[in-house]
This record gives sequence, structure tokens and C-alpha cells, in this order.
Amino acid sequence: MTTLICEECGKIYHLDPEKLKEKLAGDEARTRCRECGHVMRITREQLEATPEKPAEPVIAAEPEKTAPPPAPKKEQKKKKEEKKMEKKGQRQGLGLRTKMFFLFLFVPLLLMTASGLFSQNQLNELSNRITGESTRVVQGMAEEIIAEKARSVGLQANIFLRSHPELGRMDFNYDPEFSRIAVQRVAESGYTVLFERPGIDETDQAFRIWAHPDARLIGIPIIGALEQALGPQYFPEFRRIIEVAARGREARGYYTWVERDGQLRQKFAVISPVEGTRYHVMATAYIDDFTEPVRVLENEARSMALHTRNITFGILIFSLFIIGLSISIYGYRITRSIKYLTDAADRISVGELDMQIDVRSKDEIGNLADAISRMQDSLKLSIERLRRRR
Repeated sequence: MTTLICEECGKIYHLDPEKLKEKLAGDEARTRCRECGHVMRITREQLEATPEKPAEPVIAAEPEKTAPPPAPKKEQKKKKEEKKMEKKGQRQGLGLRTKMFFLFLFVPLLLMTASGLFSQNQLNELSNRITGESTRVVQGMAEEIIAEKARSVGLQANIFLRSHPELGRMDFNYDPEFSRIAVQRVAESGYTVLFERPGIDETDQAFRIWAHPDARLIGIPIIGALEQALGPQYFPEFRRIIEVAARGREARGYYTWVERDGQLRQKFAVISPVEGTRYHVMATAYIDDFTEPVRVLENEARSMALHTRNITFGILIFSLFIIGLSISIYGYRITRSIKYLTDAADRISVGELDMQIDVRSKDEIGNLADAISRMQDSLKLSIERLRRRR
């Protein structure tokens, strides 16, 4: 086969020499390029030349001739040019796979991590707001329930005492009917207490209990009993409440209760006066009796948020692993093909025109391999023409 290359568009043709001989007109044959229409010429000598002729080592015989050694300046210039070519061929910088990892793994990693942290922070903030608001609402409702209980018991006690003027205060806790009115349950562990405030000329010790779930406290000053139970550290909280009640007004507030095992729990108390008397009804209860369900819900919300965070980061890590693996495999295939074609181009540039380029990719890498193959054929043909002219 005879190889022709269009001088205008570079299209390569492999033609049968016998058919070209039939088109000979004088010493040359002409054929038209199908791509650009340029007329290509080939001489009779080129057609009659055998395939072995181009392979004759015409240039290889030159080393037998004794050529004069190059001048020192020319040698230095040649070496400098070779060094420049080597520097051009070896570019310093990040490799293609490194850039792919940076662009398609590390950048998404930063964005996904920032997005995950922001979403988790928003979820935690929303959970805290909901549970905090729920606790506040439930706590407000609990305060009103305790206050209503104190007012209700005070009203019932007032009605009973008006209808039973003969009932003395010493008998309040022992009269079954009045005891059921004065001592009532509040929530799970709270209760109501009836006590008497002191007169104008009496001291604080005259705050005496006349109805209480614990019969041992009947007739005992409430201030002394609570001061002993709460201790000097926490009693001032309750004293502020009782001082307001001493003026005959409704009082309310929180105070810390010390359990027998030393545990501290918050209590809320409302002291409501019994109209027309010096008696007061105090309704007191642990506030966590009301807010405990909300706290359970808060713990569940936190646990769910933590579980969601773990799942989110698990998915993120798995996704990054898949992305990294895909980039590693695909990047290796691309860089391997590019390195192969780079090596092929380097070998062609130093005269290895007979090497085979084997790239089966059907994408841009395959197009690059085809272009290098066409360049290889073009160089072969050009060298053959140069040898014949010599």
C-alpha cells in the first residue's frame, strides 16, 4: 500500500499502487482529496519503489564517514538546547489525579461538612427552643394549678368555718370533714397546709400550723419547722414568701427543698389567705412533678438529634469513601493513558516511528491517540520523501 498525505488538510490515504499506476499520465499520477478537494501528486519513481527501499539505512551509513568534530561553541549550544527541551518536557506542579482529588473530594468534603454541621446546629437549636419553650409553658401552667388549688382550699375552708363557728383551731386537723378540706393533694407529691399568721403584737413564731399531712407538726411554728428542715442556706428563699403572706396578701415563689438523702429539689408554693380570718392555706408541690414529662421529651429529642448526627456523618463518610474510590480508579485510568501517550509522543520525537499506539478509549483520550497516530504516519511519509530526494 502507498501512503498519501494531503498537504492542505493532513488527511492520510492508504492507496493501492496498481490503481495509481493506471492513473499515470506521463511521469506522475494525480488524485483528489475527498476532504478539501486538493489535488495530490505522486511520481512514477515513488510508485515503483518497493517497501524495503524506505527501510534502507541510508542515514545509518553516515556514521561510517569521518565527520569533523563539532566546534566547542556549537557543542555547548547544543547541550543548552537539550537541557531546555528536558526542562520543557518535565513540568513541575500538581498531577492530574491530585487536582481531581482536590476538586472532587476535598472541596465537596469541606462543603458537605459545613452543611452537615450547620444543619446539626440548627436541629439542636430548634430542639432546645422547643423543649425550653415547652418547659416554660408547662411550668407556668403548674404555677397556676398550684395557685388555684390554694385559692380553692381557702374558699372551701372559709365556707366550712362560717358554717361551723364552734370548731376550734386545735380540732382542725382532727375533724375528718375539715381535715379533708384543709389538707388536699397537689399533683403527685404536693399537699396543702393551713396555718395561722400572727397578730399585730405577736412574733413570727406565732405562724402556727393547724392542718398538715403530718400530725406531729400541729401547733408548731411553721417558720421554725421550715428553718430546721431547709437550713440557713435555703430558708431565706421561703422567708421572702412568708413575709408577703404576713401582710395578709397572696404570696408565691420558689424555694429549695432538701430531701433526707441530701438531694435538692425545687418546690413552688402559693399562700392564699382565708377571707375574714387570720388563717392561710399554703399549696406546695415539687415543680418537677409537672415538668418531668417535658424533661423526658427533652432527653428523647437530644438522643434523637445525636442519633441523626451520627447517621448524617456516617452517610457523609461513606459517600466520601465512594467518591474517593471512584476518583482514584477513574483518575488512574486517565493518567495512565495520558502517560502512555506522552511516552509515545516522546519516543516518536526521537525517531521511533515504528512503535504501535494501542489506546482503545472512545472518548477524548482516544481522539488524542488517533491524532498522534496520524502525526506518526505523516512523519514517516515526510522522512521517506526526504530520503528519496537525497
